[in-house]
Amino acid sequence: MQARRRSEKTGWIRDLLACWRELVFWLLLLPAFTALESIDLGRQVAGLIETCVFLVVAVSSTGKLKSLGLEFAHWNRVARSDAIVCAVAGLVAGGVIVVVASIADQPLGVERGWNKLVLAVSIGPVLEEVIFRGYLFTAAVLLSGRMPAARSPAIAIFGIAAVFSIAHLSTPSITALQLCCIGVTGSMYGYIRFHFQSTAAAALAHGMYNLALYLSHWSGIWR
Repeated sequence: MQARRRSEKTGWIRDLLACWRELVFWLLLLPAFTALESIDLGRQVAGLIETCVFLVVAVSSTGKLKSLGLEFAHWNRVARSDAIVCAVAGLVAGGVIVVVASIADQPLGVERGWNKLVLAVSIGPVLEEVIFRGYLFTAAVLLSGRMPAARSPAIAIFGIAAVFSIAHLSTPSITALQLCCIGVTGSMYGYIRFHFQSTAAAALAHGMYNLALYLSHWSGIWR
């Protein structure tokens, strides 16, 4: 009996260690990310091609990667209607943040260049959501499993949103208001991840949020 209880207590640790195959899979994002960050046009184009190929593979693989041990990040398929809801939520959140930035007379933090836009709406959101609303969120839910069922998801959502905000402290010239906005939007991504049981849904909302910021910046609505 004691051995069984010990096994149940350490089972989640084994689950975490077993996700190494997922990490290898998602690390394939890094070459494309690095290429798009380059100042060389040729490498940027190569990064764009790599990004498109990866996204095609990632989208077509939603909900189909359990045989590879890739279920830990919950990269699950969402229905078309739910995908539309996530996309609209991201766009609306981006619009709200643009208004807040305008009232507070603060920059949106977007960068120039088409390659930065590609990063912001594709690889960036996928990578961040897999890390924060994928691995860390799942780990947070497991760690808070002893708490009441109603509290566990909320603690995971807001806790990981706080970590998500703190992780952006290294961004040059970031302001307190921007960190607060990151925390709020991080909570939204966490709720979407929990509600739809899919990190892909959170990545979609995140990408559309970033797209809204870039569109407002490039259209001259806000700097």
